[in-house]
Amino acid sequence: MPRGKRLGGPELVEQLNAVVAQLIKENRKLKRQVENLTEKATSRASGTVDRSLRAIQKRAQLALGAPVRKRRGRAAAKRTTARKKTA
Repeated sequence: MPRGKRLGGPELVEQLNAVVAQLIKENRKLKRQVENLTEKATSRASGTVDRSLRAIQKRAQLALGAPVRKRRGRAAAKRTTARKKTA
């Protein structure tokens, strides 16, 4: 949603209703995905199921505005610690 003119009264309520409806729709879709992946996970252990569940969790956290931890790769971590300081 681009920021611009502040909405008031009925326009604001209409926009909030649309956003809530969209979140409910996304929530239903995510619940179905979690149920399907949970069924697959109980039948067999799978790395792809774990990755898919983590991806859904990240999307949900982003939608809720929760901060998502970013992981640095090993190469990036080694590069920053291996640098020598020059005088």
